[in-house]
Amino acid sequence: MEQTPKKKVNGAPILLIIRILVAAAACFLIFKNLQFKELLAAFGNLRGWVILTAVGVKFLSESGIAFRWWMLLRSLDIVIPFPTALRLHFYGLFFSSFLPGSMGGDFVCAWYVSRHTDKRFQSALSVFVDRLTGLIATGCIVAITYFLYLSELEIFQDVNIGISDFFHLHLKEILIVVGILLLMCLVLLAIPKGRIALTKVWLLIYKNAQKGIRHCRDVLGIFFKKLWLGPSVLLLTIIFQSLTLLSFWLIGRDLGVSDQIRYYFAFFPLAWLVGSLPVSIAGLGLLEGGVIVLFMTIAGAGQEAASALALCQRAIFLIGGLPGIWTHLRAGYLPKTGRDFC
Repeated sequence: MEQTPKKKVNGAPILLIIRILVAAAACFLIFKNLQFKELLAAFGNLRGWVILTAVGVKFLSESGIAFRWWMLLRSLDIVIPFPTALRLHFYGLFFSSFLPGSMGGDFVCAWYVSRHTDKRFQSALSVFVDRLTGLIATGCIVAITYFLYLSELEIFQDVNIGISDFFHLHLKEILIVVGILLLMCLVLLAIPKGRIALTKVWLLIYKNAQKGIRHCRDVLGIFFKKLWLGPSVLLLTIIFQSLTLLSFWLIGRDLGVSDQIRYYFAFFPLAWLVGSLPVSIAGLGLLEGGVIVLFMTIAGAGQEAASALALCQRAIFLIGGLPGIWTHLRAGYLPKTGRDFC
């Protein structure tokens, strides 16, 4: 009898369910003890021009990020009109902000920009480099703010002391764990099946490391293809992210969170980095939780005020993705005539 081939199990729905559960659990933990009357009272302190300014800054910042991606595309000799890059960027942003699927905005941008050019690998690489540039700029803002304005705070000094004390007190346990792991490796090497398993693991690590090195080389090739390109896109990103942080500072002042701008330049980028982890839906719960915990713990903000600030951030991010609907309705993500490139 012929054996029917086994169907491959698609793990995407399972991962999606896990991400939805993580987002739901995070939101429950954030808002379970929230006083909604005080939350609404905090929203009542917002001035109209502050909200309009924050929304305008969001659209301006996203346009600047689209311009950054357009610069990277041109460095790879993918010449598409800037309006096309702008439409594709907002289309990807819509996917990242609203849709719960595993297909993120970066994948959407990489897929549809490849419809405008024959250089498909370079198109995907440009999206990866664009995202990496954003993460590097965010990390730079956090590091600069910490070393200039936050390192002297007592809470951070206590954290540093706590980490060193932990390693000092548990050095014996750490060495025991390392020794057990080494012993397990030696036992596996002594067994034929163990050697085969370790060889497979090593080959997998080696292949992924080679792939990572090639990607790093390609990325560095883009940044250093033109001496001005890397510093330019990094500076551009820092400027537009800083404008967004300034708008959140204005919102936070109205809500009564804190009037010290250093907290906004440290806490929001840190929350963005945590929210970029692919364990939730568009960072839902992680972004809000990071902002609330940091402002309550370090800046001394009230829970309702910090929650209102986090919700304002989410609302502005969602509004920023709305132009993607217009792009979708007009099919603005597709080439108008054949290949839309020079």
